[in-house]
Amino acid sequence: MKSICYIVPYFGRMPKNFGLWLIGCKANPTINWIIYTDDHTSYDYPENVKVIYTTYEDIKVRIQNFYDFDVSFERPWRLALMKSAYGEIFYEDIEKFDFWGYCDVDLMWGNIRKFYTDDILEHYDRIGFQGHSTLMRNTEENNKIYRTIVPGEISYIDVFSGKSGYSFDENGMDTIYKYLRKEYYHETNFANLLKYNSGFFLYAMPKEDAINNNHQIFTWQNGTLLRHYIDKDGCIKEQEFCYIHFWCRPMKFNVKSLDLNSLYYIYPDVMTDKNIGISIKSLMKYGSRSRVCFIINMLWVNRHKISLKRIIFNLRGLFNIKK
Repeated sequence: MKSICYIVPYFGRMPKNFGLWLIGCKANPTINWIIYTDDHTSYDYPENVKVIYTTYEDIKVRIQNFYDFDVSFERPWRLALMKSAYGEIFYEDIEKFDFWGYCDVDLMWGNIRKFYTDDILEHYDRIGFQGHSTLMRNTEENNKIYRTIVPGEISYIDVFSGKSGYSFDENGMDTIYKYLRKEYYHETNFANLLKYNSGFFLYAMPKEDAINNNHQIFTWQNGTLLRHYIDKDGCIKEQEFCYIHFWCRPMKFNVKSLDLNSLYYIYPDVMTDKNIGISIKSLMKYGSRSRVCFIINMLWVNRHKISLKRIIFNLRGLFNIKK
């Protein structure tokens, strides 16, 4: 079995779903995580999650030592733009693993090994194409591949120095792998919820499956993440995913217990251990949401960040308006 370790630098207070995120990690005992953080809150960390308490200032020094140009550290969130370099920057902590990865914490893990099998890990140097979860083979050559300069394209130097906010960990790495004619694994085995859709609409799924997004509820128990939906024939179907990514949605986590055996229901925009069941009735009731209510909630949750520019940007995304 190929060994895997995800690298997660996170500074500031952990998000409200963090306890549930840890339950998802615990349900994957053969996967490892290393968290670099300054949040000393007492959490029930499972054995496969290692916490390294440090400061953002120390991490800034550690990163800057790898580059001969000034790296932009305006805010801790800029670390997300440097995900593709984690294997090089944090190598001394992950050198014993076959693969290292980067991931977000606003998600719930399913059964990772069921989707990232040894056959896949044997064949590809890069597994995944999204910033919320990607694995990289842990070799010197592969760990430095992000340094490849593609003519006419934005480079890691542009992004790390603050000259560009380009999603280098996603689109930038895609460009590099295509330029080098290297295969990478890019199957959509995750449930990525569209940020600006009032329902739970999945991104990067076939267009013909769009109708399946109209009424759906996810459940999680013992590491199994299932999507339950009403198909075009009016029947209930289910589909298993590697993880569900909430993508900054205004989620409410109404759970009474954090336990592997608990059955959690996930629907717009709630995660709860209250038993609502899976039926045509519950899918119709809980599996969709009023767009007006969604907009109001989004505005309320993000009220401290609101500006005219951001409102216009969000409305364009919500109604699919192009510039």
